[in-house]
Amino acid sequence: MSDTSPSHSTGHSEDEIDLLDLLVVLADNIKLLVAVPICTGLLGLGAGFLLTPTYESRSVLSVPSTPSMIGQQDVIASYVRAADVLVAAGREAQIGPALTDGKLLKKMEVLVNVSVGRQDKLITLTTQGATPESAQQLNQVLWKLALPKSIPQTSDMARLNTQLTAEKERLTSGLALEASTARTLQNGSANESTARLYGELLASNSKRLERIAELEALMEGVTAKSLTQQATLPEDPIKPKKAMIAVAAGLGGGFLTLLFIFARHALRTASRNPEQAEKIRRMRQAVGLKT
Repeated sequence: MSDTSPSHSTGHSEDEIDLLDLLVVLADNIKLLVAVPICTGLLGLGAGFLLTPTYESRSVLSVPSTPSMIGQQDVIASYVRAADVLVAAGREAQIGPALTDGKLLKKMEVLVNVSVGRQDKLITLTTQGATPESAQQLNQVLWKLALPKSIPQTSDMARLNTQLTAEKERLTSGLALEASTARTLQNGSANESTARLYGELLASNSKRLERIAELEALMEGVTAKSLTQQATLPEDPIKPKKAMIAVAAGLGGGFLTLLFIFARHALRTASRNPEQAEKIRRMRQAVGLKT
C-alpha cells in the first residue's frame, strides 16, 4: 500500500506538469494568438469588399386555377428553363456578350432558378446579377420570352377557336330560350316543369359562360397579368457575406496559429531528446531539408 500511493501521485503530477506546459506555451504566445486572428479577420473583411457583389431579383406567377390549366405550372417553368429562352434572355440582358451560346447557357443556369410550390402551385423565378438593375432586368426578360410559348400553336389554336365558336352559338340559343322561359313565368302561365326548365337553363348558361372564358384564356395563354409579384429591385446583395468571411478568416488564422505554436514547441522539446532528435533529422532528410 505504501509503494502504490507514491506512484499514482507521481503520474498525476506528471499529467499536471504537461498541462501546465501547454498553458505556459499558450501564455508565452498570447500576443501572436490574438494578433493573427484579428489581422486575418480584417484581411477577410477587406477581401469581402473587393469581391463583386451579387444581387437577386424575385417574381411570382400564379397560373389560373381552371381544369384546363392543371399541370401548366410545370410546363411554364420548363419554358423558363429552356435552353433557347435562357440564351436569348442572356443576349438581350447583355450577360457575357462575347460568350459562346454553350458557355452563356452554363452561366445562365447558375444565374436563374425557377421553382413550383407544392401546395400553392405558384411559380417563383429568381435571377442574379452584378447590379440590382441587371438582376431585375434579367427576371423581366425571361418572363417576356417564356410566356408567349404558352400561346397555342396553329393547329391547337384552330381547334380551340372552333370550340369557342360552337360554345358561343350554344350560349346564344340558351340565352334566347332562357329569356323566353322567363317571360312565360312572368305571365303566370307556367307550370312546375317550366320553372324547373328555367333553373336548368340558368345553370347550363352559367357553365357555358365559364367554358367560354376558359377557352379564351387558353387561346390567350398565360400573360404577365398573372404575375402576383413583379420582379423586385433588390437593395442589398446576397453575397459576398462580409461578416461571415471575416469570422471564417479569423477562425482559420487562429487555428493555423495554434498549429504553428504547438508544432514549434514540439520540435524544440524533441530536439533535447536524442531519440526524438534523430527522428526529426530523418524527417527533414526525407523531405529534402538540410539537417
